[in-house]
Amino acid sequence: MQPCPDLKNHSHHLCKLTAEGLHRDQPEKYKGLVQDPGYVCKSCGRVAAEKESLCSPVLLGTWED
Repeated sequence: MQPCPDLKNHSHHLCKLTAEGLHRDQPEKYKGLVQDPGYVCKSCGRVAAEKESLCSPVLLGTWED
């Protein structure tokens, strides 16, 4: 996995939140972040509804910025 290019906002990214156990501790909050995904992270492959939840987001179904 590549380092996050947006370290200022990294605490809001799914890779950080998942490492901290958000998916186990607050499953409904996690579900809201990943439900109806529109973006995929070029670094880790996670999907999210909003691009702000990912380190290196691109539109889902493409590999374009």
